[in-house]
Amino acid sequence: VCGGDFFIRRFRSDGSFLWKLLTPKTADSRRSSKTEGPILLPYRKSEFRSTDESTAEVSILKVQEAALHMIADIAQDKRSASALEGILKKVSGLVVGIACGGPDALQDAAVRALSSLSCIDPDLIWVLLADIVYSSGKGVPSPPTSDFPEVSQLLPFPSSPKEYLCMQYCGEDSSFDIQLLKAENVFEKLNSETFQAM
Repeated sequence: VCGGDFFIRRFRSDGSFLWKLLTPKTADSRRSSKTEGPILLPYRKSEFRSTDESTAEVSILKVQEAALHMIADIAQDKRSASALEGILKKVSGLVVGIACGGPDALQDAAVRALSSLSCIDPDLIWVLLADIVYSSGKGVPSPPTSDFPEVSQLLPFPSSPKEYLCMQYCGEDSSFDIQLLKAENVFEKLNSETFQAM
């Protein structure tokens, strides 16, 4: 495994391309992106265009899954985790968005990435998920420790999904369709496996 300096340099040079790969697009932005051309990494000289939409969709899911695995691996390794420090909120917001509103095919990879990101900042991941679960009105999630304030003291009640903290961290280009049931399942899984253990 390479050290953190390598990953820090890569995130600085290629980070914007990673966000484009992880951020879902609305139908309108998909149409406009077809006219803009494909994403081309700076060190690539050629581009790949698929004429079959279903093949392109599967390819995008595989790339997104690989990116989530990469984030999990980087976050778990203490030597490379420092590469995520400057972009932790954006990465965490994107991964929470994928876990709670992305395709089912990416669910396991997103939960694994969130668990790994919890190694860097468990409070941030807890707050991002608790914010969504809190909006369901079914009950306020208990804080991971007694020192942590209640969710209602930390965040205002969101009036729309765009006000979720994870959506604000993702940026305006993101269009995750957050599903409360998915968010509750992810929160319960991480709460029992990750947050309570810390």
